[in-house]
Amino acid sequence: MQNKTHRVYLLIFTLFVSVTIALPNFPGRGSRDSYTRFGIAPVIGFYSLKTPHAISAKPRMSFSAFVKKEWSMDHRNQTFLSIGLEYFLHGVNFKSYYFNQDTLQLYDKSFGYNYHLYIHELNLPIQAKYTFNSTTNSLSTPYISIGYHLRYLAAASLKVDQDGVIQKSGYVDMKFKNPFLSSKINSFVGINFGFQSNKTRNSSTTFFVELSYRYGFSPYYFQENYSASSLYINSSHLSLNIGVGF
Repeated sequence: MQNKTHRVYLLIFTLFVSVTIALPNFPGRGSRDSYTRFGIAPVIGFYSLKTPHAISAKPRMSFSAFVKKEWSMDHRNQTFLSIGLEYFLHGVNFKSYYFNQDTLQLYDKSFGYNYHLYIHELNLPIQAKYTFNSTTNSLSTPYISIGYHLRYLAAASLKVDQDGVIQKSGYVDMKFKNPFLSSKINSFVGINFGFQSNKTRNSSTTFFVELSYRYGFSPYYFQENYSASSLYINSSHLSLNIGVGF
């Protein structure tokens, strides 16, 4: 029943963003007042373990890809609102306990097992952006944006080993400690500093690059019979987004 509920949330989440991105250029006032943007980014994660039962959190290779629709909110085309859909893959390594079945769970601070976790997310970024030059009469401009990112924990894969010998490998059920609507849903808050080219009469293709920082409101965790209890993980992320707009 729980898996069915999560699939329903995921379907609603994806349909809402797809319809929004497909909307016409409202409240359009010309060729330079709306964009559809596509981007990719390498990501660095900063992880903290909110538990006494694990140590040595280290980030794994992370990546994001996104599409978003952006509309101008003023006649000078300097203030924009956007909504989009992002696939976000990130991971962390840490040391903790591993309890075999039918053994006594002793928390002796040995931390002899290596945990390798990858998390797949779908994010819904809603952002407000201000460009320091009007996009109507400038070829390029720096900008700043702030945003709220709704997060959905789509899947998580975990491998546990000791001295290179794999003890467990498979998927785990990630949840937020402080859920919103569902145990799979919570949010980021983020800020971006970027630079973009603008549309011209000769070209409708634009390019952008931005440094993005986001912070997660809630720790997330998984619970398995072989793992320690209360393995709460929190994270923030720094990414370099590059992409094109039309």
